[in-house]
Amino acid sequence: MEQSELQRTARLVEMNRERFHEVQERIEQVINVLGQHDVTATILETLATKDHASPMKMHVSIGAGVTLTCQHPGGGEGTTIVDLGSGIFAERSWSDAAALTRERMEELGALLENLQSQSQQLEATVTNLAQSFNSATEMMKQAEASDSQEVNSDDLPTESSEAKQKRRRGGMFGNELTLDD
Repeated sequence: MEQSELQRTARLVEMNRERFHEVQERIEQVINVLGQHDVTATILETLATKDHASPMKMHVSIGAGVTLTCQHPGGGEGTTIVDLGSGIFAERSWSDAAALTRERMEELGALLENLQSQSQQLEATVTNLAQSFNSATEMMKQAEASDSQEVNSDDLPTESSEAKQKRRRGGMFGNELTLDD
C-alpha cells in the first residue's frame, strides 16, 4: 500500500469515527426524549383513569424548580394542549394525548433502532479500516526495515554491527536519526 493510500485510509477512519460519535450522541438524545415521552404518557394515562366526577388538584413542574398548581373541577376527563407538529397545537383529552404520546414513542423507538443499526455499521467500518491501516503500516515498516538492511549490508559488508552502533552513538544527537542519515 502506498503512502497516499495510507493517508486516505487514515482520513476514512477519522471521518467514520466522527460519524460514529455523532450517531452515538443522537442515540443518547433519542433515549432521553423517549424517557420524557414515557413519563408524560404514564402521567396522562393515570389522569385519564381517575374518577372524573370529583375535583382534582395537582402540581405540574414547568422546569427550573418551578411547579404550577392546577385544578380540575371534575365532571369529565380533563384536557391538555398537545403539539401536533409543524407548530400546530390542539386541545385533546388526557387519554387522547396519552395515545398520541405512545404513538410518538413507537416512532422514536423505530428511529432508535435505525440509529443503533447505523452505529453498529459504522463501528464495524471503523474497525475494518483501522485494521487494514495498521496491517498496511506494519507491512511498510517491515519493507523499509528489510530495504535498509539490504542497503547497509551492501555498503559495508565487512563492518560488524557493533561498529555500526558505536558510530551511530557517537553522533551529535545521540541515537536519533538526523536528515544526514
